Amino acid sequence: MRAHLMGLVLGGALLAQPASAATVTFSDAFALSDVEISGVLSVSKFDTSLGTLTGVSWTITGAIASVLGITNTGAHPINGSAFTSVDFDVSAAELSLGASPDFSVFGTTGLVALGVGASALFPVTATTTITGSETPSSAFFGPGTIDLSFLTTTSFGGNGFGGDITISQATDAGLMFEITYTFDEFSTVPLPGSLAFLTGALALAGLVRIRRAHAAT
Repeated sequence: MRAHLMGLVLGGALLAQPASAATVTFSDAFALSDVEISGVLSVSKFDTSLGTLTGVSWTITGAIASVLGITNTGAHPINGSAFTSVDFDVSAAELSLGASPDFSVFGTTGLVALGVGASALFPVTATTTITGSETPSSAFFGPGTIDLSFLTTTSFGGNGFGGDITISQATDAGLMFEITYTFDEFSTVPLPGSLAFLTGALALAGLVRIRRAHAAT
């Protein structure tokens, strides 16, 4: 009976530690490239050996870098703005995403003025981020990956010029996908306050064995 009790005491001291909250994050990205772009971004599923999954959150960021060319072909000076808009359609079986397109990245030159016959190039950059969270489930348990498919549709134009103009564009788009798992991990390393208790318990266990050995002789 003593031997069984001692095993329970030692096991409890080593294993019954409070859960410790932790996070692990995985990401994948598609670098800025000429539109249109499409492909798949993949991030790792949760490794259940790390602990108990308690939360799943994700971030998807679209980015554009565009150069808009504007030429005033009319007979009068003009004022207005030009824009590039890139729609992103993204899809992953495990994520709660919205209707198509899921989000757009919009970049504008702001108000510009051009004289008769004038031309100018305007660099434009912009980003849009969407975020979400999911209920932890076995769908996120590894091994394997969460695969996010994507494709873009690009448009451009002008507003407010009120004259004859031509607009051209050269646009790159990129995408980043990040997922964060929140989990409770359990440590088998004794807390500092338990060390003295463990030392005494181990000594007692040794004493019991010595007494049993003497009794046997």
